[in-house]
Amino acid sequence: MVLPSVHVITPIISVDFRNDSGLEVACESICRLTVAGLDKGPASVESAVDEVLAAPGVVDAAIAAEARGIDALVIDCMLDPGLEAAREAVGLPVIGAGEAGLHEAARFGRFAVVTVLDRQAPAFAALARKHGLSDLLAGVHGIAMPVLALEQDRDEAIFRTVAACRRAMAEQGAQSIVFGCTGMLGFAEPVAAALDLPVERIVDPLPHAVREAAGAAGQAVPAHPRPDPKRVTGFDDWSALSALMAREADA
Repeated sequence: MVLPSVHVITPIISVDFRNDSGLEVACESICRLTVAGLDKGPASVESAVDEVLAAPGVVDAAIAAEARGIDALVIDCMLDPGLEAAREAVGLPVIGAGEAGLHEAARFGRFAVVTVLDRQAPAFAALARKHGLSDLLAGVHGIAMPVLALEQDRDEAIFRTVAACRRAMAEQGAQSIVFGCTGMLGFAEPVAAALDLPVERIVDPLPHAVREAAGAAGQAVPAHPRPDPKRVTGFDDWSALSALMAREADA
């Protein structure tokens, strides 16, 4: 049996900011996995401005991946930059790590998001509201470490993550945790062990999103309206996106 191909779009230009080996091992039996970042865009995604800067590259990468015959896509960021636009641009499953991660955590009841920076709390409140999960969101806790520092001092990042999870559970009654940054890949097992919890209650969103994408590959996807035909300038560096809009303008 040929496994479905899943392409993970990491919506930043930084390379080697995270060790992906654990993801590849975890997913090798369910899909053929590829992971790639952007050539143009932000160094990390931690704000609404970063999301806007990342979105054109995400859509461009999605279109190019579909043209290569990829079966399903994952957007490798908990803020899901460009998710809805990518779904409009391609006809294959596009899974956002944020959407998938929040829904998985909500299966256990009240959940908290433990993320990199406190400034992201409004973004996660909005994401929970968008997906009808506001009543289950116990809180959002930052560990005061930016994305690009997580792998540089992994032990400290895990220590702070454990402390934030304890606060969320003790003070807000969270029954599960979802990491608010896919840079925390691989933190679930040590965090669950430190908290003496089943690892399923500590949601590592990226592996979950990849599994969801693999399961959705080949299935019908909800119809999303194509972009309206119009002239667009200034996006020549995103060749696949520019070609899509040119085709739409000529239609």
